[in-house]
Amino acid sequence: MHSTPSLSARVCAVVVTYNPSSSFVENVEALDGQVGHIVLVDNGSSDETGAHLTGLQLRLGCEVIRNPVNLGIAAALNIGVNYATEAGFNWVATFDQDSRVSDGLISLMLETYWNATHPEEVAMVAPLYVDRQSGVRWRQMPTADGGLLSTWSSGSLIPLSTIQRVGPFDETLFIDRVDTDFCLRARREGMLILQSSAVLFHSLGRTTHHRLLGRDFEVTNHSAGRRYYITRNRLRLLARYWRDRPWALHECREILTENITVLLLEEHKWQKFRAIAQGALDALLGRVGKTVEL
Repeated sequence: MHSTPSLSARVCAVVVTYNPSSSFVENVEALDGQVGHIVLVDNGSSDETGAHLTGLQLRLGCEVIRNPVNLGIAAALNIGVNYATEAGFNWVATFDQDSRVSDGLISLMLETYWNATHPEEVAMVAPLYVDRQSGVRWRQMPTADGGLLSTWSSGSLIPLSTIQRVGPFDETLFIDRVDTDFCLRARREGMLILQSSAVLFHSLGRTTHHRLLGRDFEVTNHSAGRRYYITRNRLRLLARYWRDRPWALHECREILTENITVLLLEEHKWQKFRAIAQGALDALLGRVGKTVEL
């Protein structure tokens, strides 16, 4: 029997920031006491954000790592993982700047891990995602073996042994679908992604909810730049993991429905359509890394 309070001290939270709103300070403060240490990896934010980071460092004892430019989510996560590894932690819990943990989130996720039949085959544990604006729970697709097809990086609890086995986050993706790629590599290794009952309050873009032709849709209203990376990286992953049929079929349906809702329901449709088209072209041409400014 494992004691989750003592195990939580072996967890290092990695929070990635990039010009966040000031509310991210409260998000980081909510983590304090749930993990052994917090490392903030900033991707070239403004001096205003820098002042908030310094304040958190002084009040909470966080480690702050400031990159001079935006290196992307994958690179920032890898920097945080390397810090946690060198500091001797056993786990990382990765977070976006706009996610707020519920009480006892880390302990509940550790319980989910240790209650698994074969914990050593668990790649990561995912929370339940609840939209911070609407209170709507985001759907995640289950697999036949009781796990998930994939999950988001924010709120995920990952044993560092998983990263040693699966490899680091793919920095050629820069942003978007970095977490999906990691999940698919883990599942290709025969590992499980487990769902916990712990709740993470998360913001995914500027989410609005609509009803169209008798169906409910969540629209994230991402910028044209984000639409470029989402499209490019989705197509790259489909080319890489098309043999993962359950995920590939689900992803194709998501691409179709999401792009239709973007063109029907979101603002700046033409700008986003051009970004989607450019992302598709660059996926075919094999362009990787940071190619569009955000």
